[in-house]
Amino acid sequence: MKLAADDVARSLRASWQLMARGAEALDELELTRSGFWRSFVALLPLTLPAAIALLAALRLHVGLPNAAGLFTDTGLALAVLGATVSSILAVPALLLGLAPQLLHWSRFTTFVIAWNWAGIISVGLIAVPAAVFAIGWSTPGLALIQTLAFAVIVLRLRYCVARAAFGARSGLALPVLLASVVADYAILRICGVLVF
Repeated sequence: MKLAADDVARSLRASWQLMARGAEALDELELTRSGFWRSFVALLPLTLPAAIALLAALRLHVGLPNAAGLFTDTGLALAVLGATVSSILAVPALLLGLAPQLLHWSRFTTFVIAWNWAGIISVGLIAVPAAVFAIGWSTPGLALIQTLAFAVIVLRLRYCVARAAFGARSGLALPVLLASVVADYAILRICGVLVF
């Protein structure tokens, strides 16, 4: 399955616009079976640059010099990449585990497509302060504050994705948001990449 640059740009833009336009922005996503699978195919190549920035920052945080090469600790590199992708996949997997019948609900498919694209944006946002720290333009304390600021945007985006996909009246947006926070924490702990 091929990823066209125009499709990627449109999908990322539409998922970002969910914060301002709500469910209206869903019309710009490809909400088909092909669009569903394309949102998964996009995860690894589009999150890889962010994972590299996160890896560089984490290596500095634990005292490993990046000059020796980012991938000298293969376990750490795989843990960061695994945590990056898992943080996107965890909530849809958790929802399916709790209610397998969701797989036959079109709103769930819409949610997964929007969630995956928004997840790519989210990882990119969190990678910004990591990259700034990794190149030496901020201190660990400042990087933490910047990360928390970007995390607020990520939480708002996640809430808006769930609200748009499931409907404002469903009451699912807040539980999905809370599940995403718990899942992120658990993934970071399991992968051993929690830095605070």
